[in-house]
Amino acid sequence: METFDAVVNSIVTINPHAADDAARLDDHHRRTGTLRGPLHGLPVVIKDNIDVAGLATAFGSVAFAEHLATRDAVLVTRLKDAGAVVLGKTTMPDFAASWHGHSSRSGITRNPYDTARDPGGSSSGSAAAVAAEFAVAGIGTDTGGSIRIPAALCGLVGLRPSVGLVSRTGTAALVRQQDSPGPMARCVADVAALLDVLAGWDHRDPDTALPSATRRDGTFTDRITAGALRGARIGVVRELGAVDPAVAGEIDRALAAMRSRGAVLVEVELPGLSGMLLETSMYFLQSRRDLNEYLAHAGAPTQDVGEVVARGDFFAHLALLPLVAAGPRDPCFDPAYARALECRTHLRNAVAGLFAEYGLAALAYPTVRIGAPLWADVDAGTFEDGPAGRDRSPTSFPTNTLIAAQCAFPALTLPVGQTGDGLPVGLELLGLPHHDGDLLALAHDLELACPARPVPTDYQQVVNP
Repeated sequence: METFDAVVNSIVTINPHAADDAARLDDHHRRTGTLRGPLHGLPVVIKDNIDVAGLATAFGSVAFAEHLATRDAVLVTRLKDAGAVVLGKTTMPDFAASWHGHSSRSGITRNPYDTARDPGGSSSGSAAAVAAEFAVAGIGTDTGGSIRIPAALCGLVGLRPSVGLVSRTGTAALVRQQDSPGPMARCVADVAALLDVLAGWDHRDPDTALPSATRRDGTFTDRITAGALRGARIGVVRELGAVDPAVAGEIDRALAAMRSRGAVLVEVELPGLSGMLLETSMYFLQSRRDLNEYLAHAGAPTQDVGEVVARGDFFAHLALLPLVAAGPRDPCFDPAYARALECRTHLRNAVAGLFAEYGLAALAYPTVRIGAPLWADVDAGTFEDGPAGRDRSPTSFPTNTLIAAQCAFPALTLPVGQTGDGLPVGLELLGLPHHDGDLLALAHDLELACPARPVPTDYQQVVNP
């Protein structure tokens, strides 16, 4: 894996105990004839802002490269108890403060489908590693699209679960009330199997209470049967259409495939959406406090992201991070914070209102409105992460993932085709809170009608010319 990953650069820390963990699982099966759990022997990789005992949790930052986690995050414990083997930790931009795969700790991560291109962020390494087939599954976290953007650009299924469905204990949140850890894999069935293990009540994360109390009987895997699209009303938000014609063509074909499976496509509008997303952005109001709370709880050597930025210990192109670091230590004393929280209620009601008015099962639109960008364009500042000053504009990167994030709704991205250049195209399905199983069912039915996911070859050609 190290040889191949020299090109992709998706793994930042290899678990030195992985081979021994796998051997113990083999021994268990040999002695008992049974599996340790539903993920017995499954190799997984974990984002660098999620604790794995004995490995560094560095948040992609060179300043925390020696900060070792003393215990597993709850989600990691659940994976291990189910028999998964943690191969290592994956690359991410400093403190998840970018849509791209660059980091002061690990440098540039490359897209396996075209190594001159960005895999997306902030769960960059998890997506790239799974796409390159270094692991069967990866775990990321999603604040504004950090699971779905890299999953879409790397040809994977990526789920942002309902907030609280998966425990955040032992993970670093960028905006706590919208952060959600979740799985990335190469098909919907694998994502469902992972969610069966990851989901559940955790007394240390109060946000897990409602999803646990309202969860339907049965497993998420049980829900993914053919026919879910038949009669389902899908809201198509045309104003969120792709700006790249090649991406737009693949999205149109996916929508036609949904119709062929029996879905009823309904064109809907979200007037004033860009303004609502601006008004509900929390990065410059809340992220400093939330990051600092995790650093203090984890006993990190530096407990204020502002100090990290003041020392210059971050990737130079991260325009968003200095603005995060300049935010208030406690947003409750900032009048803009109360206004943003109030606007969030309006945004949630506007999106939920579409479901109520049109009887929708999901909204559908391209996850990212372009294919994976060239690193040359990213480095040139084409997709600036945020303007100078106190303007709360979150990004100029053409992603649609902020809607679900700032509503705190679940959303799933599914690979539905490729551009003529061989770049994956992802379609996002957004659902109502605690309807994650419905999203998985709809996505699985669409998956049956989409082209098979091709194996990326670009990085293999570099390693084995």
